[in-house]
Amino acid sequence: MTLPALDEAVTAPADGVGQATWQQVMGVRDGALLLSGGVRLVPKGVVLPTRLNPEAEIPALAEAAGRAALVGRTLQLAPGEQDRHGRRIADALVLTPQGAVPLARALLVAGAAYADPAAVPACAEDLRAAEHEARAARAGLWASAAARLDAANIAAVADHVGLFTLVAGRVRAANETRGLLYLNFGPRWREDVTATLPASRAARMSRPGLAPAILPGTFVDVRGVVNQEGGPMLALRTAAALEIEEQVR
Repeated sequence: MTLPALDEAVTAPADGVGQATWQQVMGVRDGALLLSGGVRLVPKGVVLPTRLNPEAEIPALAEAAGRAALVGRTLQLAPGEQDRHGRRIADALVLTPQGAVPLARALLVAGAAYADPAAVPACAEDLRAAEHEARAARAGLWASAAARLDAANIAAVADHVGLFTLVAGRVRAANETRGLLYLNFGPRWREDVTATLPASRAARMSRPGLAPAILPGTFVDVRGVVNQEGGPMLALRTAAALEIEEQVR
């Protein structure tokens, strides 16, 4: 993620979404960082769990990890935009004793957020690497097994309708229909968990082994917002939202 150099920052009104600003992190709550200027920040490239999550420990663990890593730290916000809830969506650098680091990375390594590589595909590998670091350490939200749902647990995935969710499972079938690649995680596609990806984007997948013909049998992670389309469905925006964990040979 490209951010302005630190010496290019300007002191601007807290609501000046078109300008770089300095802010201090005051708290982490319900999917956003609370900043000193009254700004509620949604960082790009990550998703902070909200209190709508049916597993209450997930947002609690994420918020605690975010507070420990960031409260009291100074951020330099890049120019951003405002969402319909009045929150600012922007990149940022966080100042640490070791220097300035991307805010998304700081949140991911702390276990305070999920990576959202589809939001910034150019940074997908870096975002996933930072998340895997936290997963390996069972940091923050990764202390809970519910942070990564099993595609075979249809009811648990269905409970996350409307929420950004990480789901893992073995692909039973992959079929292209009307310009969409459908990944089925069970034998009853009208009831089981599925994921979709625009076929044009699937065709541009650069890593070997991602062709639809050999996806069946592969264990993958998929991430995105869960919808209800017969069974629970994740509409993947880009190939970056799919990650192979174990490829069938």
